[in-house]
Amino acid sequence: MIEPRLSTDEPMRLHRLRCLSQLDTPLEERFERITRLAQRLLDAPIAAISLVDADRQWFKSIQGFAAEETSRRISFCGHAILHDDVLVVEDARRDARFAGNPLVTGPPNVVFYAGCPIRSVDGSTLGSLCVIDRKPRKLSREDLQALQDLAKIAELEFSTAMDRGAQEELIKQVDALARIAHVDSLTRVWNRESIFRVLEKEIAAAKQAGRSACVIMADLDRFKPINDTHGHVVGDEVLRQAAKRMLGAIREVDALGRYGGEEFMIVPGNCEGLESAREVAERVRERIGGAAFHTESRDIEVTVSLGVAYCDDPGTMTVDALVKGADDALYRAKDNGRNRVETAIVSGEGAAKAA
Repeated sequence: MIEPRLSTDEPMRLHRLRCLSQLDTPLEERFERITRLAQRLLDAPIAAISLVDADRQWFKSIQGFAAEETSRRISFCGHAILHDDVLVVEDARRDARFAGNPLVTGPPNVVFYAGCPIRSVDGSTLGSLCVIDRKPRKLSREDLQALQDLAKIAELEFSTAMDRGAQEELIKQVDALARIAHVDSLTRVWNRESIFRVLEKEIAAAKQAGRSACVIMADLDRFKPINDTHGHVVGDEVLRQAAKRMLGAIREVDALGRYGGEEFMIVPGNCEGLESAREVAERVRERIGGAAFHTESRDIEVTVSLGVAYCDDPGTMTVDALVKGADDALYRAKDNGRNRVETAIVSGEGAAKAA
C-alpha cells in the first residue's frame, strides 16, 4: 500500500475546503440525490461524495456502506484528488497503491474504484465523487461520462448557496469541530439538542415576519419488534434508511432531526400554513411506507405515524406548545391505526386542538 501524497497547493486547498462550511454538517438531499444516481447509473453497490480534509476523508453523502469518514492515509479519494481526470482502479488487489489497504482487505472490501475530482470555483480540489465495487470491472466510456457529469453537478451544488433557513444560521454559528456535537452519529441528521435550536430560531423568525410556525413529529411504527426480531444492527440500518427517506421527502429549507429512539422531528422552514405542513408530513409517510427497507437480514416493511402542530398566534407560539401539540397529534395517529397523519392547531395559552 502506498499512502497518498499531499497536493502541491495543500494549504490553499484546505482553506477552500473549510470556506465551504460543509465538513461535519448533516446529510442533505441535494447530495444524496447525486450519490443515488451514481449508484444506479453505474450499477455500483457503493457511491460516495468524499471531502478530503487534512488527515481524513469525510463523506458528505454515501450510499451502500455505513461510514462517516476514514483516515486520509488509506483513502482512495486521497489519490483521486491528485489526478486531473477520473482515477480508475480496475482491481485494487493487484495495484501496488492499494494492495493490503484495510479498505481492500476488510469492509467495504474495495476491488474496483473510480473517482472523479470535485473542484471549487477557483480550481482547488475538494474531494471526489466515487463509485466502488467488490469485484473487478472496467469503466465504459458511457459510465465515465456519467461519473464526470455527476461530479460537475456536485461542484455546482457546492458552489450554490442554499436557503436552508434557521438551520443555515446554526451551521454558520459553529465551527467545524463544534458541528460534530450537533449531528446525530447514527443517522447523520440534526441531534435532539440541535433540532430544538433550529425550532427556536424558526419561531423567532416567524414572529419577526408575522407568519405561522409548524413542527412535525414522526415515529416509526412497531419499531421495537424489528429490534427484537432482527437485532440492533438491522434496527440501526432501518433508522439510517428512514432518515434518508425523510430527507428525500422534505424541502431543502426544512430541517430534520432525531428526537430520540425511532422518533424524528421536522421543522418546516417558512411555514406557509397547516395544509402545507400536512403535505410535507404526507410525503414523508408515503416515502417511508412506499417500498420495503433492504437490510442484511431481509427486506422489512416499515410505516410511520406523524403529528403536525401549527400556530399563527405570536403570543402562544413557543417551542413547548408546538412540540406538545405535535406530540398529541402523533399519539392520535397511533391510536387511530398508525401509518397516518394527524394535525393540531396551537392557540390560546398554548392549548392544542385537533384540526
